Amino acid sequence: MFQALNEAFIYELKSIRRSWYKLILITLLPLLGFTLIISIFKSGVAYEMPIAVVDNDKTELSRMVLNHIQANATMKISYTLNSTKEALNLVKSSKVYAVVVIPRHFSRDTLLQKQPHITAMINTQYILIGKILTSALSSTLMQSSAQIEYVKNLVDLQNPHASINSISPIGIQITPFFNTFKNYFYFLVSALLPAMWQIFIVITTLVSIGVIFKNKHERLCFKNARYVPMKLIGLLLPYTIAFTLIGILHILYMYSMWEFQGSFSVMVFGIFLTVVAYQGIALLFFATGFDYARSLSLGAVYTAPAFAFLGVTFPVYNMNNFALFWRDMLPISHYMQLQISQANYGADIFFDADKLLVLFSFWVVFIPVFMLFYKRLKKEMH
Repeated sequence: MFQALNEAFIYELKSIRRSWYKLILITLLPLLGFTLIISIFKSGVAYEMPIAVVDNDKTELSRMVLNHIQANATMKISYTLNSTKEALNLVKSSKVYAVVVIPRHFSRDTLLQKQPHITAMINTQYILIGKILTSALSSTLMQSSAQIEYVKNLVDLQNPHASINSISPIGIQITPFFNTFKNYFYFLVSALLPAMWQIFIVITTLVSIGVIFKNKHERLCFKNARYVPMKLIGLLLPYTIAFTLIGILHILYMYSMWEFQGSFSVMVFGIFLTVVAYQGIALLFFATGFDYARSLSLGAVYTAPAFAFLGVTFPVYNMNNFALFWRDMLPISHYMQLQISQANYGADIFFDADKLLVLFSFWVVFIPVFMLFYKRLKKEMH
């Protein structure tokens, strides 16, 4: 039995050595993909996003507000225009993401305490950019408003401390957990890399098994249809090792920059369970029809949208029932729960036992896989 596993393992190692595209699938392509994602998000924080301003007041007070906006590293005043229509055309052409309009008589109305309104129009079609700019403009304009109010109160009260307290009688301290600097690299890349990783696992598994049947080598590889499960395990084992190592490399890279809070051995075990789970699912896609091209299409449909269902960029509690069902059908969503729990929170292993158990439960797909392969091979051999 174990001899069959060993023979299949050696067979696949030789196949990888002879096949450049198999070798690229487990080395160069994942590394290039990871490098691309890392390079895109390497800055970590969005800054100098272009905006347009329309200053209809052109007074010292309006210029002070614009200086505050320009001083915020998140934004950059790329256009100063005289017409709101021109500014909106820049938004439509994606040259700027927001427009700030200062009304006429802004300085006069402010001094007369008529509460003039500064209008900020933000393109929220880009959800993340819209959210960042909304927050940045809100805080900057509030800062400008507070500074104006402070100067007015200082004239009346002649006391700096009393002037500040009259603006903000209650002090607020906000301390973000786990991502202190609100670095987008930290949470986006830590999810994007596993999302890409699972695609390579499925596609490589389908290629490794699919080419055997495509090239009519199943008789050579499986011989008399004996020990089919052990031979399938042996054929998959080189890729199991390769993608487990790639998963470990991802964790080592990500948490070389931030402290890993939990158990590294639990994460390695979770990585292994996830790799095997995806290999089983890939084999099931292939075994349903033993069609190489169709199984690759199914694998792409199953894995490509996975990032949207991880609950990283879109909260799980806002997903509808179908989205929650699809999420539960993806091993990577349970792996990401484990990664966040261990890496960020340092949770006890007993707290994450359910996540490991769910990942292990995906292995049940090997039962119909072994049955379908055995049935197909028995038919081929007779």
